[in-house]
Amino acid sequence: MRYFDFHTHVVFKQLFAEVPNLDSKISSQDVSGLPRLCSDLPNIIQTQIHQSQLASFEDEVMVGVVLYGLESYLSKQVIPLRKNLKLASQFKMWLKLFEDIADTTAATTYKIFDEFTKKRTLEKYLAAPLSFNVVKKSSFNNSLPKNKVNIFFVIEGCHSLVNSSMEAPIDNPAKTFPPAEILANLDLLLQEVKILTINPTHMQQSNLCNHAFGMQLTSDEPFYPHGNGLTDDGRKVIQGFFDRGINADLKHMSYKSRRDLRNEIDAGKFNNVQHLLCTHSGFTGVGFNDWPGYIYTKRSVKDVYYVELVKTIQVVNEPVKPAAPGFNMTTINLFNEEIVWLVEHGGMIGLSLDRRILGYVDPNDDRPTGRTADSSLFVDKEYISKAEWSALNLDRSRLGYSIQEDDCVTEDNVKKSIENGIPGRDEYFYDYILLHLKHFLQVCFDAGIPIEQSQKHITIGSDFDGMINPFINIQTVEDMPVLKKYIAANFMFYIKSLKDSAEWADQLDVNQFTENLFYENGFNYVSNYFKTH
Repeated sequence: MRYFDFHTHVVFKQLFAEVPNLDSKISSQDVSGLPRLCSDLPNIIQTQIHQSQLASFEDEVMVGVVLYGLESYLSKQVIPLRKNLKLASQFKMWLKLFEDIADTTAATTYKIFDEFTKKRTLEKYLAAPLSFNVVKKSSFNNSLPKNKVNIFFVIEGCHSLVNSSMEAPIDNPAKTFPPAEILANLDLLLQEVKILTINPTHMQQSNLCNHAFGMQLTSDEPFYPHGNGLTDDGRKVIQGFFDRGINADLKHMSYKSRRDLRNEIDAGKFNNVQHLLCTHSGFTGVGFNDWPGYIYTKRSVKDVYYVELVKTIQVVNEPVKPAAPGFNMTTINLFNEEIVWLVEHGGMIGLSLDRRILGYVDPNDDRPTGRTADSSLFVDKEYISKAEWSALNLDRSRLGYSIQEDDCVTEDNVKKSIENGIPGRDEYFYDYILLHLKHFLQVCFDAGIPIEQSQKHITIGSDFDGMINPFINIQTVEDMPVLKKYIAANFMFYIKSLKDSAEWADQLDVNQFTENLFYENGFNYVSNYFKTH
């Protein structure tokens, strides 16, 4: 099977040891007994896209590998999780490494760019030519090798390009991520490898732009989004990307930050504009103007609002119930108008395989019906800065006006779907992916974009081997061939069964669409990028 993935951490968890070993893995068997039985941590740790697994495909494989430096707050929050590993496995998480990154008050701050992004990550890929083939312009003159993982590089978060500061600037305004340092260190990387795309921000606050709340493993407060859209520092850095022929990745930017960037590009405020991508994303299922109608709870917490959202299954299309998947409606995901803009401007979307991003909330998750627990509706939870709430005029919105219980994912709905035997449960999980694929094509069709055109702008962006919550039947890249077969065999039946997509279903060649999704679209985009940059 040929396979493309826009956003992977093939070399990541191996880097947590004092002496990284690229052949090692951290698996569910490394988790100690009680956490293994009573938490989702084993599934998170089990998530893999290891090079040995990719080698089993015996065909061309191309993946975007992430250059990323662990953030200070994330490192601090991960330290307590180390005790959940068996004593014999705790060497795989070298305590001093996490403590050094977490301690931003030390006289000699850990240099994330030099020590983690370059030395612990990039150099490990470059030093393993038997496993990894770094693609370049000439690579596309012939067929790619099948006995190696063909890789290109992406960067997750501009903090990964900084040595001087790792602290959130909201806590200390002097601790910023300087644009000049970011671009200077980016130039050092570009002397060694080409970078295809960069996320301006990641999980914790940045002076470049506000981020979308996205932390599910640890304490919430260190990851509150405090800012208000795109900043002048962010504009300088993104213009620097464009001047170097590098795309900007919208994932992890707040909705207002994304909207600011799109609007300013449309207004001609950037030069040498490159594509905007969203390499590992899901969809809210609605346009932003309709989004407030699904807010179930809103509470004030310091300078942010805590928000709970119900999960629409778009019952108007008469999906089969109870096994009808819903969307994750938090603002880390793309709204309908964003999908259309990206496709119309030549961008690409990589579909994440994080089951939370795709919308599945498990009955055993932390308070799946929300903090009040006075309803059977399953909810998604996030924090939004009060500054952005005001700037987006959300105070003028009538919250919750679209909530109808028969249109929402309920506790009973989920329990019946996952307790219907393993085949029924697996089909339910796969249908979250079918729902997203159908929604992407539907939104484009409704906007007047031909199916033949829109289907070329979506691929896989699994985020495997990061810190995602996987579906239990799609835990590693080894499960992808089965997923591909499921889509090829069932997607046409699925889109014909729904009222809106039945209108255009016969325009889609599902076999070709599946090949495009799992390889052709990503390969064509990356090969064209390398040929023209």
